[in-house]
Amino acid sequence: MKQLLVVVAALLGLAIAADGAVLYSQNCAGCHGANGQGIPGVFPPLSGNPRIQDEAYVVKAIRQGISGPLEVGGQTYNGVMPAMPQISESDARAIAAYTRGLGGTPAAAPEPTPIPTDPALAARGKALFLGQARFQNGGAPCMACHTAGNFGPMGGGSLGRDLTDLHTRLGAAGIQGVLTSIAFPVMRESYKGHPLTPEEIAALTAFFAQTAGKPGNTASMDAARMLFAGLVGLLVLFGAMYLYWNNRRLGLAERIRTSSRRSA
Repeated sequence: MKQLLVVVAALLGLAIAADGAVLYSQNCAGCHGANGQGIPGVFPPLSGNPRIQDEAYVVKAIRQGISGPLEVGGQTYNGVMPAMPQISESDARAIAAYTRGLGGTPAAAPEPTPIPTDPALAARGKALFLGQARFQNGGAPCMACHTAGNFGPMGGGSLGRDLTDLHTRLGAAGIQGVLTSIAFPVMRESYKGHPLTPEEIAALTAFFAQTAGKPGNTASMDAARMLFAGLVGLLVLFGAMYLYWNNRRLGLAERIRTSSRRSA
C-alpha cells in the first residue's frame, strides 16, 4: 500500500510539473527564458535563484507582481513584473513547482535572434508600429498606445510608455521575449488571439534599434499635439455651427416668402 501511495504521488508530481512546464512556457518564458536563464541586466534568472524555492513567494510574485530593485546572483534588476491575476492560484503553484526544478547552476543565456541592420526591415517595423502596414493576425498598431521617436505634432499614443529607448533598456533579446510572450495586462488583452509573427517581431526589433539614442517626444511636442487637436476640434465645432445657422436662416427666409405668397 505504501509503495502504491509513493507511485501515485510521483505520478501526480509529474503531472503537476508537466502542467507547470506548459504554463511557464505560455506566461513566463518570454521574459525569463525557456530554461529560466533570464536576460542579463533586463530580466532576472530563475535557474539557480534561491527565491524560487519559496512557493509562497513565487505564487505571490506571479499573481501580484514585483517591482525592483531586486538583486539576483550579485546583479541588481530594477524593473517591474506585472501582476497576472488571470493565472489561478493552483496554476501559479504548478508554475512554482516547475520552477523549483530549475535550481542549480544558472543556464547560459542563449544568443538573441540576430536582427539584420537592413534599413528596409526597420522601415517595415516602423510601418507596423504606425499602422501603415497591418499585422498578419489583426493586432492593433503599436501607435494606438505608444510612441517611439519623434513623429511630428501628432506623435503617438499616450496610454502606454514611450518606447524610444526600448532597445537600449531591453536589447534585442528582451524585446523579442516581451513580444513573443506578452505579460502586460492591457497589451495581453489587446493581442489576445492576435499574436505577432516572428517576422513582425524581428521588424519591430529592428525599428526599436533604429530609434535607440534618438530624441523622443518632448513636453513642448506633447503641448503642440494638444493644441493641434484643440484647433481641429474648434474647426469642426464652428463648421457644424455654421451649417446649422445657415440652414436655419434659409428655412426662416423660405417661411417668410411662403407667408407673403399666401397673404397676396
